[in-house]
Amino acid sequence: MTRGEKRLAQIRANPKQVHFRQLARALEEAGFEMRRSRRGTSHYVFLHDALDQVVVLVSHGQNDFLPEYQV
Repeated sequence: MTRGEKRLAQIRANPKQVHFRQLARALEEAGFEMRRSRRGTSHYVFLHDALDQVVVLVSHGQNDFLPEYQV
């Protein structure tokens, strides 16, 4: 089992205890590119070339737990 697979297993096992950086890293490993507004907002946008949808995560710090509805 690779690190990425372990990370996804941890996220799926306990979605209430997911740090922003864990989910961001999982998205980046899946081919998403993170973009952040230059205006100092707490919204992080993840884009993927093969998909028409975007993923938006809201975090006020890298160690914040994400609300379950974002996971």
